Amino acid sequence: MEHKVNELHVPNFSGPIGPHLLGFLQEKRAVGYKYCSEASRLAQIDKLSRVLNINSNALPLNLVEEWCEKTPNESNKTWRSRITVMNQLIDYFIAHDLETHKTSIAPPQREQSKFVPHIFTKQELRRIFFAADHLKISAASPARNDTASLLFRILYACGLRISEALNLTMDKVDNEAGIFTIVEGKNKTERYVPMALPLIAQCRSYCEKYRLYAMAGEPLFAAPDGGHYSKSSITHMWSQILHDAKISKTDTGPRIHDFRHTCAVGCLKKWIREGKDLNAMLPILSAYLGHKNLAATQRYLRLTAEVYPEVTSMLEMHFGGIIPQGGLVCAEE
Repeated sequence: MEHKVNELHVPNFSGPIGPHLLGFLQEKRAVGYKYCSEASRLAQIDKLSRVLNINSNALPLNLVEEWCEKTPNESNKTWRSRITVMNQLIDYFIAHDLETHKTSIAPPQREQSKFVPHIFTKQELRRIFFAADHLKISAASPARNDTASLLFRILYACGLRISEALNLTMDKVDNEAGIFTIVEGKNKTERYVPMALPLIAQCRSYCEKYRLYAMAGEPLFAAPDGGHYSKSSITHMWSQILHDAKISKTDTGPRIHDFRHTCAVGCLKKWIREGKDLNAMLPILSAYLGHKNLAATQRYLRLTAEVYPEVTSMLEMHFGGIIPQGGLVCAEE
């Protein structure tokens, strides 16, 4: 029989340290972490503990080191994730006065991404929104164009992650105040995201047309089956929009997530030209985007300088001390 914690799947730990693994997982989820993929790692550790037949109240060195050894054909990313789980488990054992050992095995540092996102021009945005507004509908999906029209404007104007937009439910959309409440963001923090007046009007019109009788917990963007749209469905929709907008698509983009980058860079560009104090404005943008820390937001300063050379001198003159050096890390932050 499998346990349930906060309605999330928990493996049936049956090894000698099973109760401690369960306690560790419960503790992580109690403070807000979903810990889903990590739960599978814990199940693998549980299996290894049975194979090694370890003591029920210890995390011995032989288990720790065997777990932390890199396996053949394993990527550095996967290796790092396994060691991270083990290090967190070791800290749990230490905190509960249980016998354990730190490992000296350390994977290489994560390589800094050289990926540079696509920042949409005003002309591209006009073509994209026109294509979304005129997206072909069908009897099975009569709201497809209106959904695309609102969804992609929200992604651009509010800088939401696609998962945050698709997870919006009716009780998290305030069309009077013009605010979205994001409760399932990537960094487990709730935040409030205001809309501009034209977007409020469009969102209100959409809800009156399609979601007038929707219940509080039902999705804002309801798929034809009534549930949430999948990312794959929206990705397919995005490919069609790019085709209709005559914007070439390659393996590196433009991606849906580039709306978020465009939103952030646009804000910074506007503030720079207005002479705003970026030391004061960056924390605001960071909170708006739901970043875990300021480092992720600061990287957009470098990107702003790269994309808009005309503001580079202003950046270096007034804000050089807070612009991160080196390559960009602008994947899903």
